[in-house]
Amino acid sequence: MNPVINILIYLAVGTVGGYVGSKVKIPAGVLIGAMLAVILFKTITQRSWQVPAGFNFTCQIFIGVMVGTVFYPGMFKGLGTMIIPVVVSTLVLVGTGLLLAFIFKKLGMLDMVTGYIGTSPGAMSAMIPLAVETEINPVLVVCFHFFRVVFVLLTAPLIFRYIHT
Repeated sequence: MNPVINILIYLAVGTVGGYVGSKVKIPAGVLIGAMLAVILFKTITQRSWQVPAGFNFTCQIFIGVMVGTVFYPGMFKGLGTMIIPVVVSTLVLVGTGLLLAFIFKKLGMLDMVTGYIGTSPGAMSAMIPLAVETEINPVLVVCFHFFRVVFVLLTAPLIFRYIHT
């Protein structure tokens, strides 16, 4: 089938899934809904169609623009008072990701790069294009980040209830 038609079908299915995901009112509901809808569609149809080569490039531009629009110059002022917690938490999370990647590699479960990208902190919308760009297994990276997001969403209400008392 024509790659343009394929991407249009994926976009239509993803749009429906994203809409449903947004109505569920969970963080990243649009992203998770679109992703689940395409996965479900591919599972039901038992087909995997090629996405046009430039599509990944275009998506990364859109993600970059979205992230860039969140920035405002006043952010640096607020960062001054929070620099220590930001740096410490970043170093701990990245260090933990490196340690886990090393352990997974030694156990023969994953290569170092896939383990690092999969266990590193970061938005799923940024880590998945990074996995695709570095030519590691994006499916494994999606699994890591998807499970983590779902786990946080499911456990956060319970945790909030106990830390707000």
